[in-house]
Amino acid sequence: MMQSVTPQLSLGGEVFWAGQHRKSGIGYAARYETDKMVATGQAASTGMVALSYVQKVSEKVSLATDLMYNYMSRDVTASVGYDYILRQARLRGKIDSTGCASAFLEERLSMGLMFILSAELDHRKKDYKFGFGLTVG
Repeated sequence: MMQSVTPQLSLGGEVFWAGQHRKSGIGYAARYETDKMVATGQAASTGMVALSYVQKVSEKVSLATDLMYNYMSRDVTASVGYDYILRQARLRGKIDSTGCASAFLEERLSMGLMFILSAELDHRKKDYKFGFGLTVG
């Protein structure tokens, strides 16, 4: 549960139980937001630490980065991404430290009808995924 401490800063915490893995834990979160940026941080007793930062470059362009760290297993993953809003479409993409790149295009065809293209390329695993779809409503 998050609670606003100031107009820009929110803090929160949670207690959780993962029944499938029979693990419980405590998590903490913080979010700082201005007109041009959002920064978040999360930490859990399971070992996960997540940090993210989004910078609004203009009304149509945002750039983002995130870092995931598990101090139990010493796994680290970082990524950088973008969000570009066009007149009738939205383009999003990212690349992470494992070499996996992804892109997502959402185009408005008419009121209530969206066409979606997506791709994920993982060169290290030689795993390539492509998709398309329609959203009605």
